[in-house]
Amino acid sequence: MADEQQTDFGEVSSDERLLALLMHLLALVSGFIGPLVIWLVKKEESPFLNQHGMEALNFQISALIYFIAAGALTLVTCGFGIFLPIAIIVLIWVACIQAAIQGNRGEPCHYPLTIRLLS
Repeated sequence: MADEQQTDFGEVSSDERLLALLMHLLALVSGFIGPLVIWLVKKEESPFLNQHGMEALNFQISALIYFIAAGALTLVTCGFGIFLPIAIIVLIWVACIQAAIQGNRGEPCHYPLTIRLLS
């Protein structure tokens, strides 16, 4: 078929690529909720979406932990650490957009600085 692509996961359909793209972009507006819903519904049907879902969830949870720590550090230093939460927000946006592009290409994704809670 013209809408399927051969990858490490076997044939990845255009629907799977679209859902992977949405999974990562929804994380920008909903945190871990968007990726969690898609992952829970599709993880058994598609190894590709299972991998993308676990990566997205691990990254979103890791980013939340880093953001809370950076916020606490900012409070403790009376605002001198304000660059850390800003840097984390930029990292989240860049990493989610890169992962969405990888998902749309049918490639596996790997977020940076991720604590592997789900495997």
